[in-house]
Amino acid sequence: MITAIRAMFSSTIGKFLALAFVVLVGVAFALSDVTGNSTFGGIGGANVAKVGGENIGVGELRDRVRQAYNQARQDQPGLTMAAFVESGGIDQVLDQLVEGAAFDQFATEMGFGVSKRLIDGRIADLPAFAGVSGKFDQTVFENFLRQNGISEAQLRRDLRQQLLVEQLAAPIAQMPRIALGMAQPYAALLLEQRRGQATFIPASPFAPTADPGDAALQTFLSQNKAKFTVPERRVIQYALFDRNAVPVPAVTDAEIAKIYKDNAAQYGASETRRFAQVILPDQAAANALAAKVRGGTSLSAAAQAAGLSASTTGDLTESAYAATTSAAAAKTAFAARRGDLVGPTQTGLGWTVARVEEVTAKPARTLAQASEEIRAELAKNKANEAIVDYYNAIQDAVNGGASVEEVAADRKLQLVETPALLPSGRAPEQPAFAPAPELAPLVAQAFQAAGEGEGHIATIVENEKFAVYAVKSIVAAAPPPFAQVRADLLSEWRFAEGQKVARDKARAIVKAVEGGKSLNEAVAAAGPNIGSVQAIGGRRAELGADGKPVPPELALLFSMAKNSVKTLEIPGNRGWMVIALNDVQRPDPKAIEPQRVAAIAQPLAPAFGNELIEQLAAEAKRRVGVTINKDLVAQLRAELTGNAPVVE
Repeated sequence: MITAIRAMFSSTIGKFLALAFVVLVGVAFALSDVTGNSTFGGIGGANVAKVGGENIGVGELRDRVRQAYNQARQDQPGLTMAAFVESGGIDQVLDQLVEGAAFDQFATEMGFGVSKRLIDGRIADLPAFAGVSGKFDQTVFENFLRQNGISEAQLRRDLRQQLLVEQLAAPIAQMPRIALGMAQPYAALLLEQRRGQATFIPASPFAPTADPGDAALQTFLSQNKAKFTVPERRVIQYALFDRNAVPVPAVTDAEIAKIYKDNAAQYGASETRRFAQVILPDQAAANALAAKVRGGTSLSAAAQAAGLSASTTGDLTESAYAATTSAAAAKTAFAARRGDLVGPTQTGLGWTVARVEEVTAKPARTLAQASEEIRAELAKNKANEAIVDYYNAIQDAVNGGASVEEVAADRKLQLVETPALLPSGRAPEQPAFAPAPELAPLVAQAFQAAGEGEGHIATIVENEKFAVYAVKSIVAAAPPPFAQVRADLLSEWRFAEGQKVARDKARAIVKAVEGGKSLNEAVAAAGPNIGSVQAIGGRRAELGADGKPVPPELALLFSMAKNSVKTLEIPGNRGWMVIALNDVQRPDPKAIEPQRVAAIAQPLAPAFGNELIEQLAAEAKRRVGVTINKDLVAQLRAELTGNAPVVE
């Protein structure tokens, strides 16, 4: 989970193309889930940072963290604010706000600028602000800002910073290549081979069997609250509606007659033809080819002899054929019989020689003959219009503030209320409950909704079935009652105590190796219940090959100094490892084949570009000057994790 949260804030260039954003504006708008009521400068006189001549208020940071948290919940519906903050969410958001403000001032001092017209153009290009026509719609724009609590000034400042970064940083990040001499040390690093040893000290053999009592277990629970916390749950109210719930007006004979009259050509007699044809550059060549065909040579053979090829059209009406040739040519072509050669005829592409391949005549249909087809099409169109109108009416009611209960009562829809659900749809308090599989989109959307009581519409089956819903209540993430988890607490406590013993044994082994013993001797002296010593190692370039995760012991081995020994904790209180690095072999950079160096240099260019941008951002902060109020940041962290009152 923590890795996924951190990944949201980092990419090769993406971080610095979004310095002013908690998330990229375009992404946030596409998801339509940016919340908060940010203002700029201090709120209540409390500033968490001063960047050059600009203050970043605690209110702005709080709102931006909440926006980032809501964004993270799109991918991890069960994510809690506490987990988000503990994974570094506040620090990442504050860094981006600071870097955005610093970069803005730094770029401005260097003479870079962004015009209002350029920002207007970027706003107009955002799909979230497009109306029915696909173009920018001012009403849609204003509604979006109002619904999501974003001021136009905030949006424009974010876009200004993004555009400045694009002007100054993007060209640096897109380094096309680096010199082979710069790549040689990295090539040597990738070809480096390491050999070492490892042993595992499991926690389970050292876990105590005694029960420490409720007081000790409650203390253990308070120290490991996040591990035992039940994620946030939501009670959802919803009412389903589909095409069957929507009355559809009957198709009348008068409507059928009107369609028949308005589309008389469609129901009248018609003829389509298919042609094989060759297009030539001049009349002389066309005459020569036509003469060959009339003399008995096939059209394709004659075309091939001229260095060309014959193509076959689709079924064309006379008017369609005229559009590609001329009215006169079409008239001649449609007067010919099947198999006749037509042309040469001059067209916009050259001179055409064509042969009639197929003639399909379609007789006229009377009103009686066409009625069933027209009736079916009209009925389908009316049904589509009815469900769209019904959907829009419910959407308008929800947008107007109507509750789900009011919408259901007004439309005579059955209102259903779920128990408190996890994002998976499971109800911890009612294990037997299982929502219908088709409701998965509704549950997912309900965990993306901002708050309680707000009406929304979810699509259950595309164009067929929908649900109007609201989150009735939110049950905050919290540990279950002590008595309910006591058995699990006791088991975890025992493993945690065993982990401490395993840690002490690992440290003793390290001390013995550092004192001159071999790893095998140190392990033997540490006592029973310790794994045997295993050889580990390999080539650095092989780490993570084929997308496989790098084993933690190898990751540590390739970060150690030669002849050193380290401990490695295994997550989940499973034990500890001791790693010893015995041998490092790295080739001479100048002796590596140039082709191999060149292959390594190519993917290194983006990394160098990103490093240059990192340095540019650091220089921007140094020049404008940055001061962070660490105490206020700590207070906000405590507030958002529920351990302190709201900071003002």
